[in-house]
Amino acid sequence: MRFKKIQELVYQEYIKNGYLETWTHDSNPNTYSKIQRIFDLAEIGLWNTETAETQEDTRKHGYPLLLEKWGEECADVIIRVLNFASRKGIDVESEILNKHQKNLERGKNHGKEI
Repeated sequence: MRFKKIQELVYQEYIKNGYLETWTHDSNPNTYSKIQRIFDLAEIGLWNTETAETQEDTRKHGYPLLLEKWGEECADVIIRVLNFASRKGIDVESEILNKHQKNLERGKNHGKEI
């Protein structure tokens, strides 16, 4: 399955479960109000929550349960990002490919010693 299709699938669940309504304040997509910025910051903050859960699982669990926990939390992070991107009209698959190309051109350690 293509990444773009995965993005579409998780976004349909996001809409079905009411998250689009939760995180969208502005009805006009050509404006960006202070309130919508706050909503966006709150939703972006959930990416950190999922990452923190991954750190907590790493602290608490050992193998093989840890592998299962990591997989689930990685999926949660990606789903949160994909839903935000979908709401903003961002094609993550294209963005990943573009960023990967830039990274290929940067060289080892992005030209830094550390």
